[in-house]
Amino acid sequence: MTFAITSVYPLSLAFPNHTELSLTGTPLAIKQTNTFELYLCEKPSQGRDIAKAVGANQRNDGYLQGKGLLVTWCIGHLLEMIPPDGYDSRYKRWSLNDLPILPQNWQLEAKKSTRKQLMVIKRLLKQCHSVVIATDADREGETIAREVLDHLKFQGAIRRLWLSALDPISIQRALSSIRNSQETLPLYHSGLARGRADWLIGMNLTRAYTLLGKDRQVRSVGRVQTPTLALIAQRDRDIAHFKAESYYEVLAFFEKQDTNGNDEFLETKWQFPVSTTHSQKTSEQKQNLDKHCLDKQQAQDVIDRCRNQYGIVINASTQRKKQAPPLLYNLSGLQQEASRRWGYGAQEVLNIAQALYETHKLTSYPRSDCEYLPLSQFNDVPLILQALCKNETSLCELISHANQAQRSRVWNDKKITAHHAIIPTQAASGCGRLNLKERNVYDLIRRRYIAQFFPDYEFDQSIIIVNIGADHFKASGRIPRVRGWKQVLDTSPERTKKITGKVADKELPAVNKGEQLLCDHLKLEDKLTKPPKHFTEGTLIKAMETIGSQVSDKVMKKILRETAGLGTQATRANIIQTLFQRKFIVSEKKLIKATALGFSLVDAVPETIKDPILTAQWEQQLDDIAHNKGQNINGFLHQQISLLKSIIHQVKHPTTSVNTSSAIQNNQYKAGDVCPDCGHSLEIRQAVRGPKIGQNYIGCCHFPECRFYSW
Repeated sequence: MTFAITSVYPLSLAFPNHTELSLTGTPLAIKQTNTFELYLCEKPSQGRDIAKAVGANQRNDGYLQGKGLLVTWCIGHLLEMIPPDGYDSRYKRWSLNDLPILPQNWQLEAKKSTRKQLMVIKRLLKQCHSVVIATDADREGETIAREVLDHLKFQGAIRRLWLSALDPISIQRALSSIRNSQETLPLYHSGLARGRADWLIGMNLTRAYTLLGKDRQVRSVGRVQTPTLALIAQRDRDIAHFKAESYYEVLAFFEKQDTNGNDEFLETKWQFPVSTTHSQKTSEQKQNLDKHCLDKQQAQDVIDRCRNQYGIVINASTQRKKQAPPLLYNLSGLQQEASRRWGYGAQEVLNIAQALYETHKLTSYPRSDCEYLPLSQFNDVPLILQALCKNETSLCELISHANQAQRSRVWNDKKITAHHAIIPTQAASGCGRLNLKERNVYDLIRRRYIAQFFPDYEFDQSIIIVNIGADHFKASGRIPRVRGWKQVLDTSPERTKKITGKVADKELPAVNKGEQLLCDHLKLEDKLTKPPKHFTEGTLIKAMETIGSQVSDKVMKKILRETAGLGTQATRANIIQTLFQRKFIVSEKKLIKATALGFSLVDAVPETIKDPILTAQWEQQLDDIAHNKGQNINGFLHQQISLLKSIIHQVKHPTTSVNTSSAIQNNQYKAGDVCPDCGHSLEIRQAVRGPKIGQNYIGCCHFPECRFYSW
């Protein structure tokens, strides 16, 4: 038996008109024969936690019951989008002639593995006047619940339980402030847009580029996975094509007597004149090499003219500086830190964080993108710290020095998104049940929280500059003065030094501005520029998260927010895992590298589909849908379909593709021409929105001041 939803909204939405509750919580339209309210959870463990809190203790097959309430659960997504051959049997055979496949009536069907639980929910809904959605408090959780309710055509009232943690205190707090379901409905719209866009791109382009390969090797293409693969492949090629450049540093040692009259030396480094230019290099090479001296004779000349000469101290300053405690962890930050410290994989950290939240109840919701806390939670500080003491008595001495009245920068209502940062809960169940990896990740979370109640880290930053004629020599030192929050986080100082590659600077000799110092000797050091490093899972997560801040294109920078990234906190680990499973990437001693298959796919797909910046813009649009910020599912899907048609046209007619620069060769304007409006130069750009998304055009480099363009 197949269950399918045939709601007709390929480019427009059609949702059942669910009955809402009044402001007093009274159902506006209750069927008298339906006597129960149903709590619909995402997983069985979550259902048991909530059932215990609401007093539904009677166990049944697939649900719990008690006090006029029913509690049941999904098992992840109970429904899935049907494949192309579900719409038409001819699509069982892959053919370029059938592309693009554009469903007119989007359909879902029950997963075979969880069909029994779907039938349980169907039967329970017939007994209910209202539903409380109690799935995970995010886009995916909203979609999991609402697609089931729509599929089963539930017409009763709906409310939303918004949980940040699953410990009893957090659950009771959430139960006392259940939300109106309209507040979170846009998350469902965003989930639908994401799922349909992924289906359109994945189903069509996977078929297209697999057929082009002509080797029966499936080349899956994804809206996020392919740009992520392109990031990895580009990094690998940058490393492979890297040519080390020799450069030279000059160290000068100035003689100085200490307070006891003993000779000591001030070690300084010659400051290479930044105005010196090099031979023709790429802009990135120039940015790197302009900091270094590439001419060995030039460096030797410095040694020859400065040896045994007196220098004048032109700057001798020491400033006391402070560093506030670092922000709390979001999921990406936690994944990056666990990767850096122990080499844990991104999916592994997510699974651990999920277990700490769901199984052990020791931490809050893990799939958060936020590093801040609401002011309302400041009152919980004593209770959380007390629970941490009970969980780990060895922390009691440290926590006794915490200033619980100190309010750090993490308490900021303006910075709160759908969730707050990942923090410890008030659960005091102890840490004895945690395995080593769970304990390590939990320790990161709790120590970052405890650090918020310790003083700033303070250090003295010293800078000394000595001039010999036109040559400048600089020394700098940093001396810790107040450990502050670092005593909480630096649990193993020697290991921290090993990881970061940094050691504490030595204290510089005391000198005075205007003082003359003899340059006793100089030293020439041969150096080589270093290639970029291969991604680890941690650094790849960071690159995916911060792609928006790496934009140099003026047009895209105007459109893209700095916070835009590839994928979301909840999906990045899965994207990386998918690339491993598809054999597009491999891990060699924790370093991620693209395979031959991965390179071939990156080379085959057009720039539009592998451009991380454009994909980040799409994710930004999905976020705008989720937060009701002017974007809608219809416009978003129209863009995807327009792009898809353009790419399929390119696949079928490569010589007449509208996505390549040849499409604009017949234009009266060319890249490098003078802009007729402002006199600046013209350049090739790519449309990032509208009906011509993905197509190249000629535009002014002085955008947005000048908006001249020509197709």
